[in-house]
Formats: sequence, C-alpha cells, structure tokens
Amino acid sequence: MRAKILNASAGSGKTYQLAYKYVRDVIDQPGLYRHILAVTFTNKATEEMKSRILKEIHRLASGGASPYLENLCRELSLDERSVRKRAAEVRSKILHDYSRFTVLTIDTFFQRILRAFIKELGIDLNYNVEIETASVLSKGADTLIEQITVDRDLQRWLTEFVQERIDEGRKWDIRDGILSLGGELFKEKNKDALSVPRSREELGRIVSRAAAQAEATKKQLQQTAARAVAIISRAGLTAADFSGKSRSFANYFFTVAAGELKPYGATVAKMAAAPEGWGAKGSPAQALAPELQPLLREMCDIYDANRKSWNTCDLLKENYRSFALLSDLYKRVQQLCDEQNMMLLSETKYVLSEFIGHNDAPFIYEKVGNRFERFMIDEFQDTSLKEWENFLPLLQNAMAQSEETSVLIVGDIKQSIYRWRGGDWKILHGEAQQALGASDTQVEVLRENWRSLPAVVAFNNRIIERIVAADNRALNETLAKASEEGSVDPAEAAALRDTLADAYRGHAQLPRRMAEHPGYVSVETFAERPPVVERICALIDKGFRPCDIMILVRGATDGAKVAAELLDFKRRNEDPRYRFDVMTQEALIVGNAPVSSFIAAALRLALNPDDSLSRAVYNHYLGRPFDRPLDDSERDFFRSVRLLSPEEAFERIVMRHALQGDRRQTAYLQAIHEQIISFCATKIADIALFLRWWEETGKNRSLSVEESATTVEITTIHKAKGLEKRAVLIPYCSWSPDPKS
Repeated sequence: MRAKILNASAGSGKTYQLAYKYVRDVIDQPGLYRHILAVTFTNKATEEMKSRILKEIHRLASGGASPYLENLCRELSLDERSVRKRAAEVRSKILHDYSRFTVLTIDTFFQRILRAFIKELGIDLNYNVEIETASVLSKGADTLIEQITVDRDLQRWLTEFVQERIDEGRKWDIRDGILSLGGELFKEKNKDALSVPRSREELGRIVSRAAAQAEATKKQLQQTAARAVAIISRAGLTAADFSGKSRSFANYFFTVAAGELKPYGATVAKMAAAPEGWGAKGSPAQALAPELQPLLREMCDIYDANRKSWNTCDLLKENYRSFALLSDLYKRVQQLCDEQNMMLLSETKYVLSEFIGHNDAPFIYEKVGNRFERFMIDEFQDTSLKEWENFLPLLQNAMAQSEETSVLIVGDIKQSIYRWRGGDWKILHGEAQQALGASDTQVEVLRENWRSLPAVVAFNNRIIERIVAADNRALNETLAKASEEGSVDPAEAAALRDTLADAYRGHAQLPRRMAEHPGYVSVETFAERPPVVERICALIDKGFRPCDIMILVRGATDGAKVAAELLDFKRRNEDPRYRFDVMTQEALIVGNAPVSSFIAAALRLALNPDDSLSRAVYNHYLGRPFDRPLDDSERDFFRSVRLLSPEEAFERIVMRHALQGDRRQTAYLQAIHEQIISFCATKIADIALFLRWWEETGKNRSLSVEESATTVEITTIHKAKGLEKRAVLIPYCSWSPDPKS
C-alpha cells in the first residue's frame, strides 16, 4: 500500500508508530532523511517527535537497547550489526545537516512555502507573521468605532445594533458586541461569505424582501384560520365541542387566528387528512367537518410550504446587522494588516490555497528547497478542509512516484468532533481514503492501549459503547422524522444514518499496561460542592503522589472554582501528608499575587493612612487583625514614603518588610519593579498616578518563571500583546533595588 491511515485512540502508541516509521525509512535508506516531511500541529508535539526519533537512532547507533531493533532486523532483512552501523551513519548525517531534518508544525511548513513565493504572491519581503489575533482584532474594533464620527450610515447601523442588544437583554457596550463577533472572522466556515462582502443597503433590502414575503404568507395562514373560526362561531360552537374536548385539535384554528403561528401536531395532521372523527356521530361538530377539513388541510399546506422561509427570515433579522458589522470588521483587520505589513498566521492556508489552485503543485513544493518523498501527518483529526486541500496534491504526487508506503496519516476520529482548529471529522472518516485512492490506501485501527490500566480501559469501553448506542439511535430517529416531514432529503438522511456508530466503530481497546493492581474507577454524583479535596487526600493516603493526579473540568469557570478551593485548603492545612503546591494561570497573574496587593495597599496608605480598606489588606498580609490601627512608627514611615517617587517608595517598602527574603515572591517583586521603572520612564513620578496605572495594567500581566539552584529567569507576559521580549536573571541571595543590576 502506498498510503496508510492509522485510526489511533489515546494511549494506543501512535507517536511510537510515527517515530518507528521514520527510523525504519532512514535505516533502510540513510540519505532519505532529507526527503521526509513529518507534520504536527503544535510546537510541543514537534519537539517531542524530534526528540523521540533522535533518541531511538542514538540508542541504535550507540549499542543501547531499543524496542525498534527486533522489528527493524525482521522487516529490513538485516542483522543487528548492520542496523546499528546504518543508525550511526544516519545520526552523523542528521547532526551535520540538521536543517534538512524536517519535523515541523503545519503552520511553519505553510509559511516556508509562502516565503519561497513572496515575489509571485506580491507580498513584501519583510512581512511579519502575527500569531495572536486578539490584539489585531481589538485594534480593528477600535478603528471601526472611530469611523462613527465620519460615517453617518455606520453610526445609524451601530445605533440600531445596540438597540437590538438592549431589547434582547444583552450588554449594550458596542466594543464588547463587536469583539464577541470577531471570533467568527477566523473560522474557516465563514471565509467564503466574508470574502464576498455585501453592502449594508443590500443586506437591508434582502431582509426587507424576506420579511415582506414571510408576512404575506403568515397573513394568508391567519386569514384561513379566521375563516374556520367564523364558521365555528356562526354554528354556535367552540373548540371544546370537537374531539378532544378542552384539548381539541380545533384549538389550532383559534390559536392561529389570534396571531400565534406555531407548528401543528400529529392530531391536527390526522384530522386534516379526512373529515371522519371530528366529533360524535350526528353532532354539530361532525356536521361542520366537510366544510372545515379543507381549510385545515390548506393551513397545514401553507405552514409546510413556508416554514423554512419563515425560519430563514427570523434568522436573517436576528443576524444580518451582526453580519454587516462582521464584514466591516474584516475590512478593518485586513487594512490594519496591510498598513503594518503583517499577515495573520490563520490566513496562511487561504493564501496558499489560492496559489496552489492556479499552479503546478510539485513545482510549488519543490521550490521550498526540499523534494519530499515521504510524508507523515500526526493528529490528523485537527486538519481543516483547507489544510487538507493544500496537502493533497503533494501526497498524491508522492504516491504516484513510489511503490512503497510514502504517506502515513495518524489521527483519532473521536477527537475530531470537538472541531479544534476547524478540523473536519469527515476527512478522517472516509474522504482521505477516497482522495488518496481506496485501492492504494490501507486503514488500520490501533486497538491496544499502552497507557491506562485494565479497569480504566474496560470502563471507557463500556461507557462509550452505551453512549454511542443511545445517541446513534436518537440520531437515526431524528433523521427518519425529518425525512418524513420533508425537511431533509431522504437520500441525504439515508447517507447520514448510523454515522455516529460508523465513527466509533472499533473504539474498544485492549489493555496492554499491567501492574500489581488493575486500576480504579469511581463515579459519584454531588448536589453542590464536588468532593475534590477529600478525594485528593484519600488518593494520597493510598500512596499516590500529587503529580499523579489530574483534575479535569468542563470550563474555565469551574477550573477557577476548583483552584480556589485547593488554594484555600493549602492555607488551612497543617497536616504534612497533604502539603502540595497548586499553580494555576490565575495564580501567575501579577495583579492577583498577595504581595502585589500588599505593595499597592502600602502605597495607598502612604497617600491616606486612614484608608480602612488598604489598612485591612496591609494587616492581613502581615498576619494581623484587619482593623488593627497603624502605630506611630508606621505612620511616620508612610509620611516619609509619600515624598518619594514610586520607584523609591517601592524599594523602601520591600526593605522595611524584608520581602526580598521570600523566594516565592521574588518573581512578582521583580515584575512590579519593572513596571514601576516603565511607568516612571514615561509618566510623572507620582504615587497616585502609578496606582491608577497599576489598576489598569496589573491584571493583564502574568509571569513565565524558570528556576535553578541560584537564579530565577523571569519573562513578563502581557495577555493582550503577547510575549514581551524581556528576561531577567535575579540572584536569590540578595535584593538590589538598582534597576541596572
């Protein structure tokens, strides 16, 4: 087979398979490393794959034990000495030609191609790649809002947009509304719609026409119902006189006539089909059936014929203003990128797709500098449709020129349902095999789990089987109903039948990891607070280490609650058995650190010693009662600090309370010190101004900390602006207020 697709669940050894395939190919042909491209989706996965490949080659070359050796000898028909000799040759070649050892993220690979065709694409030679879209989106929203002052039409549109949000009970903040839409700009499914912009006037006309047509058909339905109500009323009857009494189907006439257009039920559909059964034999209600039944049938037909257009109209009215603003925002973002000679990383695949569509694919990829003959794609379930279309010509060309397995694709179809990076599960489910050629492509399911113990694997197998069976049954019933009602084409419904079962077919894994105990699974329900702390303590009592335990939550809010509970337990706990450190993203934010609050409180007390809130924060950090008054020496100290610049005041506070002696606070103190220096370089050296500035910026900065025995390397990270290029080495042994140290 020229291509191989591995459908691999978590723990099934897919990274092992990829690394083995690479090592096997280069042992077979030592010079082939120059012509192999391995693609992953994250920098971490790239480094992991590189390290594993080099480690295994080094083991083989240095005579060490390797799990690959036996298979290599058998598959390549070589003895151990020959394999190790070739491994040494490969190791030497790769280390002396490392730039041709091509294990890359998919974005890096696409960027290499763009760099090779800068002239043909008309891109500036020194363009910058922007990874984070948040800052660009924020600037685009700001420029769009600024345009209100000169664009009256945009001003009116935004005013109506805000009014609609207020009517819906949502926030009226314009910028917040625009930014909430901005995430749609970078989704692949919206690219085609945004690339063909429509003016606000045209959108308004489309919505007006749809609304007028919907109103006319709704009025027709209402008038038909009113005719039926008039007939019933002239006969002196009510809906309760028909079959069903107070819950009679005839209530549908009155409901629609009153202006409430809701779907009809099964009983209404049954009565619309024939005049029998409308009432008791010989009753006045049954006598009216021949006259009312055609009207009911007409109402059902009108509803069926116009239901889609009514729903479409409602969606248009709900979203067309948002779409127009999205188009405006997209223009502003593109304009900003052009002005700053910048390209968003997420745009790379679209530029490349357009270029590939009009050129010879092999020529395009060869100009990058490498002629790739073997391809390996990891985490394939995260591949979007556009990325797959960009890769496909390259893979097809490689398969056409080789009789061996030149394409290896590894992915887990179960993970693709989350649509990370715009991944499309249908590609791995069958489209990839069809595109590469069913006769030339082998699909294999890796069923062995090397990571989890048997009890855990068995639990996963059973619960997935039950959930998939129930959901697949519900999906089939929904498709059948939609097909009968005409809302889904019968052929399409048949093609989608059992899709979920097909996607999860062969999900069950065989446990291969064995230990003294088979593992442990426990499922508990709780009403309010999950027993996280209690369970962690119980696991530690059983011999597990804190680093063996992972807590999964549904969302960031739940994660913050769990982190707060763990931190609270850490402060209260006095039992040495349960001492464990908790590190969360929130805990790394400079403004959230206790020492930061203490410094800010001390500076505020320098301005106003009677500030009770700041005094409470100050006392709490020092372990004193909240309401303890400042003594005379502290008041004298704060009076002297008030006359200093923010930088000098900070240094005096640090030295008075010996904050430099606590190694845990060193990183935060350095970050605060750097921000004060930054402030004083551009602002008036005033404590009140600094505190106001600190409130605005302190919550947006977090730390990346790398510790060693004697130093700590700190990088300050700004959430909105990305990684700042600043790293400082600080001696633990002393604190120096000198910014040059």
